[in-house]
Amino acid sequence: MFRPKMSVYLLAPVLVWVAVLTGACGASHPEQQQLQQFFRASGLRDDQTLANFAAVSFDPKTDGTVTAFTITSVSEPKIEPLRFKELNKAMEDAAAADKDFSEKKKAYQDSHADALKRVIAAEGARKKLSGADAAVQTEWTKWRDDSNESVKKVSEARKAMQNATPIAEMSLGNPNGPTPDLTAAEGQMESKDVAIDATVKAPDGSSSQKKLVVTMQRAVTKNPDKTGKWIMTAIRPA
Repeated sequence: MFRPKMSVYLLAPVLVWVAVLTGACGASHPEQQQLQQFFRASGLRDDQTLANFAAVSFDPKTDGTVTAFTITSVSEPKIEPLRFKELNKAMEDAAAADKDFSEKKKAYQDSHADALKRVIAAEGARKKLSGADAAVQTEWTKWRDDSNESVKKVSEARKAMQNATPIAEMSLGNPNGPTPDLTAAEGQMESKDVAIDATVKAPDGSSSQKKLVVTMQRAVTKNPDKTGKWIMTAIRPA
């Protein structure tokens, strides 16, 4: 498709800014290049590029634009074991327990069908029961409470697995490849903080020096042996 030549001139300021950021940052740290990519993509609001290696961004409309930066320190990696096997087992155990409970609840419900109809009708009319029906109501209330607790355990186990997964998936996966299966993954998650001194151009056009800390994480797995790429997971004032 034909594009007017004017688009070249509109791109010129962006290209100049990219060149300034690249030229102002040396390569004395291995983190330097990825940080350059991060701030460049953030400044251009390039979410597609950021999705390959970052779970956060530095929004030029609210945070400003980093035009230059210097890495001042990099922390020693903090290492924690991957817990996917443990979390997956907890999720499976909770689901199995809930299934067993549901079958027992259904058996009770079937064997007390007539009484439960009267109980539910009385509860809807806010009437007090007595005798055998009152005993069924008490027992059915416990079944319902226990059912809610069983469903809650399944939900919490599933949520714990889901919360632990995204960063490791980003680290170990390929942009256009399949999502890695982490249910049996063993290994470790590494985290490090990169402190930088940055020149930040605010949305109003003013510039200032800011000290920022960028947190980076990656997953390293056994069987198969694989070291994932570093993912930007947080950026905050120092």
